[in-house]
Amino acid sequence: MEIPSNNIRIKSKSIQNQVKSKGKTTTSNTQAKFSSTGSTEQVAISSKAKDIQQATKAVNDTPDIRVEKVERIKEKIADGSYHVSSDELAEKVLKNMITESEFLG
Repeated sequence: MEIPSNNIRIKSKSIQNQVKSKGKTTTSNTQAKFSSTGSTEQVAISSKAKDIQQATKAVNDTPDIRVEKVERIKEKIADGSYHVSSDELAEKVLKNMITESEFLG
């Protein structure tokens, strides 16, 4: 028994391997596309895809923890001056939930 979806994956991996082995990539500001002509393959990356790559790199290069802020909060907790308003916390949690549901919906 043959599953058609598996054939598609195998073919796309085969094409990807061919492109990697040729080592010929071209970028342009036109629509992203893949074309195969004779013995050469060509990959063009759209300007939108380039922007996404740059944004992803910027996010990945940004540290997850802001050390200075964490240290300030640790000091306030240690000396007993750190207080969180339950009303403000609840409001921020609700706003975050609403924003996420609008984004997903």
